[in-house]
Amino acid sequence: MQQFKPAWRDGYYRAQVEAVRNLKSDMLEVILKPEKAWPSHIAGQHIALTIEVNGRLTTRVFTVACGASFHRETKNIRLITKVNNEGALTPFLSSVTPSTWVNISAPKGNFTLPNTDKPVLMVAGGSGITPFIAMLEDAIENNLIHRAPVHLLYFAKPNEHVLQSELLALRKRTNNFTFALLTRQKDGDVEAHLSHFADAHWLVCGPNTIYEQVQTVAKLAGATLDSEHFAALPIVNIGSLSEKETFSLVHNGQHLAVNNQKSLLSQLQEAKQPVTYGCGMGICHQCQCVKKRGVVRDTRTGELSDSAEQLIQLCVSQAVTDLEIQL
Repeated sequence: MQQFKPAWRDGYYRAQVEAVRNLKSDMLEVILKPEKAWPSHIAGQHIALTIEVNGRLTTRVFTVACGASFHRETKNIRLITKVNNEGALTPFLSSVTPSTWVNISAPKGNFTLPNTDKPVLMVAGGSGITPFIAMLEDAIENNLIHRAPVHLLYFAKPNEHVLQSELLALRKRTNNFTFALLTRQKDGDVEAHLSHFADAHWLVCGPNTIYEQVQTVAKLAGATLDSEHFAALPIVNIGSLSEKETFSLVHNGQHLAVNNQKSLLSQLQEAKQPVTYGCGMGICHQCQCVKKRGVVRDTRTGELSDSAEQLIQLCVSQAVTDLEIQL
C-alpha cells in the first residue's frame, strides 16, 4: 500500500506538507493539507503527527493552531511548535520539505471553548497560546463572543510572545476580546492576576507550573476550570512512591532489571532495547504492548493494574512487581 500511498498507515490519515516557516529562531509554523477523509477538528483539539526521522516513524502531539473555519476555507491546518533541540521530532521539522507526505491522527481532545454565558478567562503559558488562537478565530468568525467578554492572560519569557499581530487583529474584530502580554520577571506569578475573574469560566494551557498555580486559585475562588489535557498530565509524584525497588522485566525472552521510579519506556530506552514509542505522555498509544503478567502503576492516576494479561502503555507504566511483557 505504501508504494501507492506514501506514508500510509492503518488508522491514520495522510497529510501533505504545504509549508514550514520560522516564526522565531526556536518556533516553527507547519501548514498541512489533510486528505479529504480527515474529519475536521473543533478549535482547541490536538492531533498526533508522525514523520520519518532517520528511518524511524516518530510521533508527537500538537494542538491544531487554527480554527475549523480556516480548514474549511483553505483545506489546510496549521501547527505551531517550539523546537526542542533535544527532542525526537521537532528538531527535524524544519527540514521537512513541501509536498512531503506525513501521517496525522483524527482530532482528539475536549479542550474547547465552553458554551457558557459567563465571562471566559484564558491563561496561556508559552506555546500554550495555540489552542486559544484557534478558539478565538472560530468564536469571532461565528459571532460567538457576544454574550460575555473573553480575556486572555498570555505569559511568556521576555521577547518570546508569538502571534501578537494575530491577537491584535482578533481584538480589532470585537470589543468583547481583550488580552495582556505578561512576563513572570516583570509581572510576577499568574496568581496575582486572577482575583478579578472569580465569576468567569477559566481555561488554562501551558507548563504544569502555571496549571498548578491556576488550579489552586480556582479551587479557592470556586471558579470552573478546564485545562489542556497534555499540558495538565500529572508529573510522576515520586514522593508518593515507596522506596526504590528493583524488579525483573521479561520481554521477548530477554531479562532486564527495572525499578519503580521511572517509566518502563525510559528504562527500555536506556537499556537500548528496540521499542516503538510516540508522544511519551500516554496519548498516542504508540508504545502500547501486552503485559503478560505482573502489576504496573499508571503514573497519571496512581492506579494499579491487576496481574492478568492486558494492554498497557510503556510511557505511563511503572513496575510494581516482576513483569513479563510482549513488545
